[in-house]
Amino acid sequence: MQHFIFDLDGTISNPEQGIVNGYKYAFGKLQIPIPSHQELVQLIGPPLRNVFRDMYGFSEEDTTHAIEVYREYYNHQGGLFENNLFDGIDDLFASLNDKNKTLHVATFKGAAVDIILKHFKIDQHFKHVLFYNEVSNMITKEKMIEYIMQQENANDKNKVVMIGDRKHDLLAAKNVGVKSVGVLYGFGSEAEINACEPDFIAKDIKDLHAILNAM
Repeated sequence: MQHFIFDLDGTISNPEQGIVNGYKYAFGKLQIPIPSHQELVQLIGPPLRNVFRDMYGFSEEDTTHAIEVYREYYNHQGGLFENNLFDGIDDLFASLNDKNKTLHVATFKGAAVDIILKHFKIDQHFKHVLFYNEVSNMITKEKMIEYIMQQENANDKNKVVMIGDRKHDLLAAKNVGVKSVGVLYGFGSEAEINACEPDFIAKDIKDLHAILNAM
């Protein structure tokens, strides 16, 4: 294995507090009943547009406005820093780098991902950082994986693995034809992960260390 593509939220870091607070802020500002904390936690993973438009039935115009309101809090009032790395994940990146493996990030978070990676001082580990971008049509994990492979001339799909905690990550890997590792310490349930039939399942960071370092 040469190319390791990591999801961010729920795989590298735990952003629950900031994202939940961002949604609470947005729903409150829009004068919409605020869902329960547990319901908001389940929104961690999909793109914001999918959440507001597809899950809550907003029009395209209202969805765009809702995203702007959410980002008022998340990007400008400190929500992105209400976040912490999972213990041991930085050591994992260092160990893979020591083996000359190539690491990347593919996330549905917006451009704030660069700030977050620099905040945690882990940006140096990654060669490519792909994030949700409607202008460049980078709106699916499949497109992100394919872009990284094209840039790296990674024609052997057996040398590419996607690591993530939600179905978007694992099904994208399957659709593109690369390997996948589902992690159970993030925001996807065990049932969601199992249904995607990933090549490997890591119950915790220690388990993830063992799986990835054996590749």
